[in-house]
Amino acid sequence: MAMPHHNQRPDKHAPMPREVEALTEVAGTSDDALIECTLAGDEQAFEQLVTRHGRRVFAIARHFFRHPETVEDIAQETFAKAFFSLASYRRGASFEQWLAKIAVNNCYDELRKRKKRGEMTLADLTEDEGTWLENKLARASFEIHLGERERERAAEVAGKLLAGLSPSDQLILTLLHAEERSVREIAQLMGWSEAKVKIRAFRARHAMRRALERLTRVETRKGKRRPTRPVES
Repeated sequence: MAMPHHNQRPDKHAPMPREVEALTEVAGTSDDALIECTLAGDEQAFEQLVTRHGRRVFAIARHFFRHPETVEDIAQETFAKAFFSLASYRRGASFEQWLAKIAVNNCYDELRKRKKRGEMTLADLTEDEGTWLENKLARASFEIHLGERERERAAEVAGKLLAGLSPSDQLILTLLHAEERSVREIAQLMGWSEAKVKIRAFRARHAMRRALERLTRVETRKGKRRPTRPVES
């Protein structure tokens, strides 16, 4: 993943300090050491950070969005923001956690943009998907054990259903159930109190149940309106 030049990069023709070169080349170099190398002008050090944490960033994006192009954009933006904010990263903290926070915030921003554009609503569920949802997700749970095929369909339908919720509800449900993060982890990630996470989770689950109930009522009305076949004499 090619990155732009960092603001603190020295002249590109200047010799790289030997201690910086050595740090970059050593396998298993700590994140903090690679960050120092990056700030000293070694772009290869940042490439190592991308390689080390790229899978995690992509996994976060995939939990929020299904389209590969969107996932790629989120990942690119996450690493770009991280690159230009490295000087603000506190040494000794968890770089992975710091990076995850940037990725989640990027996903949250994208959810809010899509909500404003009205890109997805519950009406986007097909009749077949609605019937499936009524049968398989009646309890609004992400923890149902399904076969491989049904898990894929669950992800598709649940994704459409989530898209009808507010961005904050989508965020908390995805972190809790897709990312499988604890209340404490979410509080640390978002800079919230644990009480705030619990309140938001309660409201999000309630909104999800209401959405399911609305969908179920729609499907029930559809069923009642379907003409019955005449009885053959």
